[in-house]
Amino acid sequence: MKRIKKIKYYIIPLVIIIFIGCDKDDATTETIIPFSEISVYFTSESVEVDRLRSEPFTVELRYEGPKINLPIEIPYTVSYPNENSAIEGEDFKLSKSRSFIIDKGEAITKVVLLQQVINNENATENRSLRFELQTTNGITIGNSSSEGNLITVTIPPFKPIDPNDPEDFIGDKKFTLSEGGSTFKIPYFSNREDIRDTSNSNIARAIIALHGSSHTAGNHYNNMLGAANLESANLESILIVAPQFVGEEEIDEFSLDEEHLYWSGTGWRIGFTSLDEDSNPREEQISSFTVMDSLITKLSEYPNLEKIVFTGHSAGGQFIARYSASTPIVENLNSKGIDISFVVNNPGTYTYLNNKRKVLGTENTFAVPSASAIESCPEYNEYRFGLDDLPFYLREIGGADVYRDRLQQRKVTYLIGQNDNDTSEEATSINSLCEAILQGNDRFERALNYFDHLQDFYGTSILENQKLQIVPGVGHSSQEMYQSDIGRENTFRN
Repeated sequence: MKRIKKIKYYIIPLVIIIFIGCDKDDATTETIIPFSEISVYFTSESVEVDRLRSEPFTVELRYEGPKINLPIEIPYTVSYPNENSAIEGEDFKLSKSRSFIIDKGEAITKVVLLQQVINNENATENRSLRFELQTTNGITIGNSSSEGNLITVTIPPFKPIDPNDPEDFIGDKKFTLSEGGSTFKIPYFSNREDIRDTSNSNIARAIIALHGSSHTAGNHYNNMLGAANLESANLESILIVAPQFVGEEEIDEFSLDEEHLYWSGTGWRIGFTSLDEDSNPREEQISSFTVMDSLITKLSEYPNLEKIVFTGHSAGGQFIARYSASTPIVENLNSKGIDISFVVNNPGTYTYLNNKRKVLGTENTFAVPSASAIESCPEYNEYRFGLDDLPFYLREIGGADVYRDRLQQRKVTYLIGQNDNDTSEEATSINSLCEAILQGNDRFERALNYFDHLQDFYGTSILENQKLQIVPGVGHSSQEMYQSDIGRENTFRN
């Protein structure tokens, strides 16, 4: 790979010698350009950046002078002009570099001022910082009016997400897919402008964070982005995507067009097909698992992608657990050198692999429930609680046996909050159906019982690919789960 050369000036007089290529039989011509003819400056004196911005924040840098077929490096300094100064690590993250590169042959180049803007809830007023270009080797800094040598960046106060504002609640980006000759889409949040632009060679790890029953994908995106900040990971190499599976209520409330897919309250989390109601007709019905297959197939096109981590909390955890055992895409991506892992956070229910459940009062004994228990709960083993009466997607992949075989091969980590054991009405919508109660009284108990079930069904070989970890001091909170050390370890380090 050729090393990019940057123009550096070490000799006097201060001139640039440009070699103009000729035919090989011709003599080389030298053109002498005084530095006084070269100037570099910002095209704006002040800018304001949105705290909810997901992409790095860029501004324009102008070059005036003869066309040069090499990049130019301009150093800069950062200062804080007043008492309401922005705070690095709380309001923003800077690029690692302390210089801008003027692209060769370009009059205007977009340069990154802020690698990331942080929605800091402690920021109650505007906060600012200033970038100043530094003189380098005689190049004039500023325009003909002696302006443009510095730019002031203002970051406004914290902006909470408003669930009634479609610009806040509904994902600001849309992922499209085609089915039956029609185009459909789902919303998503991301730290990249458009995940369909897979030309970014910096991306090495993609994290898909899935929301819970309230469809608050924006909150999950922010919580995962906060985890990335805490991890101090190289954000340039990380792609975060928070897809949003909306219901009909969001279609109506936010006037989403007919291309938006929508699901029932429980349907999206277990791979059911999207809805086609008279009130909101759709030409096709698509499994939420099919949508996810399309999404990760697109992500696999990033040229240097090495890892995809699926993580979800509560209902999102239910989706991840079932999808991990269903999708055929994992092997396809493994063959491309992309590793796939699944992190299941605090789900309310699990899909058991047979019709046995843990016998109350025992540590590791599983048996078919009593006749009276089955009579009281005859659908206890139907899909989503078991593998009876499977939906279309699971039938298409080969049914229950394929589900069982795939789950054993998948890398899955089950995380459960130590304090996620609340069964009161104030608890966050824990499933109290008899089918769920047969799995345990609360989420914490259900997690332990299910992992015991995996070992009872597969034997200890399941421990080669899967593990259960308890997150100390955490209840039913996606933010605390994602941002815990155990959560970050399984998302960013494994």
